[in-house]
Order: sequence, then C-alpha cells, then structure tokens
Amino acid sequence: MKKRKFHQKICLMPIGIMLGLIFVVIISCTGQKTDDQVYKAYELRINGHADSAKVLLEEITSENPENAMAWYELCRTIEHLGMSNPRAIKESMDEALRCINLAVENDPDNAWYLSYKGGIETFHFYLAMQMGFENAGEHLTLIEETYNSVFQLDPTYYENKLTLVEFFGGLPAEMGGDSIKAAKYAAELEKANIIAGAKARELLMPEDADYLTFWKEIVEEKPGNADAQQALGRIYLFTDNIEQATICYQRAIDLDPSKNTLYLDLGRYYMMMAMQNPALIDSVAPFIEKEFNKFINFTPEPINPMKAWVYATLSMINRRMGNEDVAKKYLEMAKEWDPFFSPAFGKPSEALYIHPDVIVHEQEYYLSPF
Repeated sequence: MKKRKFHQKICLMPIGIMLGLIFVVIISCTGQKTDDQVYKAYELRINGHADSAKVLLEEITSENPENAMAWYELCRTIEHLGMSNPRAIKESMDEALRCINLAVENDPDNAWYLSYKGGIETFHFYLAMQMGFENAGEHLTLIEETYNSVFQLDPTYYENKLTLVEFFGGLPAEMGGDSIKAAKYAAELEKANIIAGAKARELLMPEDADYLTFWKEIVEEKPGNADAQQALGRIYLFTDNIEQATICYQRAIDLDPSKNTLYLDLGRYYMMMAMQNPALIDSVAPFIEKEFNKFINFTPEPINPMKAWVYATLSMINRRMGNEDVAKKYLEMAKEWDPFFSPAFGKPSEALYIHPDVIVHEQEYYLSPF
C-alpha cells in the first residue's frame, strides 16, 4: 500500500508540474498583454496624444488596480498634461502623487518608482515654498523618508542623496535646512562614489571657494568622466565663461550622448542673459537658436515632447523680438510634435519621457538654474 502511494505521488508530479507551467504561461501572457497596453499608452503620449493615453491607462488601472507599471505611467501622463496647464498644476500633481503612491504600494521593492515618488514630493515642496514656506519642513521630512527608503533598496541612487545635501545644506533652518544632515549625506556619498562625493562637497563649499580649481582637479583625475566634464562646464556658466562651458559640455556629450540636453542649458544661459537685460534679446537670439538646433538635429533624434518644448521656447523668444510670423510658425511646430508641451522656462525632466521599462539616473539641481 505504501508502495502504491509512492508511485501515485511520482505519477502526479509531472501533472502538477504541467499544470504549474500552464498557470505560469497564462499569468505571463496576461501580464504581457497588460504591459503591451501600458506601452501602447506610452506611445500615444509620446506621439502627441497624452489625453488618449490617460483614458487608456485609467481603463487598465480600473480593470487591474494591482498593475504598478500602469499606475506609474498614469502618474507621468497626468504630470505631462499638468505641465501643459500651469493654472491647474497643483491639482495635477496631487493626482500624480496619488498614482505613484499606488505604483509603490503594488511594487514596494521597485527603487525607481520610489525615487520618482520623491521627485513628485519635491514638486509639492516647491509649491509649499511658493506659498510662503507653509509646512516646508514637513515636506522636506517626507522627501527624506522616501529617499531613505530608496537607499535601502538600492544605494546607487546617488542623485537622490545629492538632492538631500542640496536642500539640507542650502536652505535656512526655518525651511528645513540642517547642516548636520547635509554633512552626513555628503560624507556617505564621498565614501560611495568619487564624482557624487565631489558634487556633494561642492554643494557645501562656501561662496568664496575656488570652484573652478576644485573641478579642474577632479577632471584631471577623471578626464573620461562625462559627469565631471559637465560639472566643470556648469561652474564656467556660473562664472559667465560661456566659451569654456561650451567646450566642457561638448566633451561631456561626446563621452555620453545621452547628455545632449546640455545644449538646451547653453541656450537657456543666453535666455537668462536676455531676461536680465531685455536689450540683449536680438544679439543673443542667434546663439539660443544655434544651441537648440544642435539638440533638434542630434542623432538619435530627440523625443517628440522635448522637440515641442524647444520650438515653443523659440516661439516665445521670437515673439519678444517682435517676429510674430516666425513665432507663429514655431508655435505650430510645437503643437505638431506635442500639443501638451510644457511652457515652462526650465527644460522638462528626462525621467518624464523615458520608456516605462527604462531607469535614468538624472542629477537635477533645485536651488540653481543649472
């Protein structure tokens, strides 16, 4: 009898394995189908149909509320639409935060989703500062908690720790600044990565420090590092040495073509010159267009919403110059690439437009224009 039971068990094992495999295939096919729908929504958004993408993603999340990727993409789609309508940006970002929270809830081990959540919380922090710093410290505490959760999952998210160094080291105490915390996070970055550590040290250096010498020494030590070349170029921008900044930025782009948005920063530098002195607009406009065209004509071709932002910005510049026909032409081009383009002065974040399967470690500065 015992022998018979033993043989029954052996005979049933292959059947169980087969049933298990069938179950896995069913789940995999269902998951792939859902992922394909999310990818379809992404393609709609990137090709100028963010409104249709939102409808599709709402259907996906309604049918499968546990789909973390769909919630993440819905978050970005709502953010995308919100950026096109500054008057409703607060409501849009509130809804985006709700969606990314659901993405994190359904995929708690996904460091990227958590990091993106921190970015949305940072935007809310900015809104709080604009409203007279109301509860600014509480917002900063929330950002710190989120990023610390990211570090526990993946300590290589150096850009998040740099954001904490920038805020804690650059803000007054009444807004949540804390020099002790800033020094702590900076020390952790110095142990983890030479370039990230150098960026952290720079953030905590006094205003009269020799920033150029500091970064020149780092570049000499790491001449093939694109981040170091970018950091040196950034300092040249702050010292109004646009010639050397352009050289450093081009070196950074040559080393890492994904840094082609640095052309937009060079264009924005000239834009800031005109903002500070409107009489310069006619003389700097050709330089703005030159740098922006380098980005537009880059290979691989930039993504549609970024091209739309460039043309919308060129439209604004030409309107200020009185070139109404040219301004109208550029505005139409912007709408063709993406009718939901951002009208903001700051260039849109790369993280907003990357494919849902892609992670980008993008360093952003919040207390300086570059």
